[in-house]
Amino acid sequence: MGFFRGGLILIVGILLFFSFLAATSFFILGSSLKYDNVREGLYPIVKNVSESGTTGILSKEITGDFNLTEAAEDAWRIAKSYCRNRNNTEYVFSYEGYTLDIPCETVLNSTNSEAVVNESYEDVIYDIYYKDYDCNFWNCFSKTGFPFFLVSKKAMDYWMEKFYLVLIVCLVLIGFMFLLVEQKTSAPIIIGAFLVLSAFPLLKLNDFFYAIAGNFSVLINLFLNSTRSVFLFSLIFGMFLVGAGIALRFWMPDSIKKKFSAKDVREIVKEEISKSNQSRRKKKKK
Repeated sequence: MGFFRGGLILIVGILLFFSFLAATSFFILGSSLKYDNVREGLYPIVKNVSESGTTGILSKEITGDFNLTEAAEDAWRIAKSYCRNRNNTEYVFSYEGYTLDIPCETVLNSTNSEAVVNESYEDVIYDIYYKDYDCNFWNCFSKTGFPFFLVSKKAMDYWMEKFYLVLIVCLVLIGFMFLLVEQKTSAPIIIGAFLVLSAFPLLKLNDFFYAIAGNFSVLINLFLNSTRSVFLFSLIFGMFLVGAGIALRFWMPDSIKKKFSAKDVREIVKEEISKSNQSRRKKKKK
């Protein structure tokens, strides 16, 4: 029986290790894709693409040179006269499938086109992130050109959905572990140890994705932005669980640790029944 129990604990432990690894990996991918993180990371990419005039990189539909900087400068010159009309609050123009709206306040308060150019970059990034991609996550590769959907809200929702799914699996496995271990104070030690072990492969996620990314490697840093913080959390929380389990072993009162045999349980039940009968007799005498 002990060998069978030990084998089950090992199997659940291995499953727990891979579940922890999957959950933390999915959380890294999801949490890294918050809009503020994407905007900060995507801005220099969009700027570089625009200034270099690279073709076909922001969308599969773009067939000519993509020079947003030049387009924004032209828009600024037109918007100056357009925004002097007090009824106009923003100047809207379209470029290579992206709709850009420039506040007239920005136009009128700027002495050159730089503010309008920056605003245009921001609008393109916003459009990339919140675009309603008409595809499921995996077939978006064939339906779009350079896969900016990987750093979109669609991608963030996809990875967070997977994270919550695997988190449920982790909780179920943790429940099994508590049921399997004979000495319950060992459970947090085992669980914490597997959590710590699962943290270290996270440090190799960058290498793994760079190896398979190919032309998409420019986006790697974007969707692995929170790797370090998730690694530290897993490491520290896992060590905390191990420490808590060890502390419980030393400081838990003996009365709680005590194990009762079937005979002990029968004696306790008999004693309680006897007390109950005596109480009834006293009440009848009264």
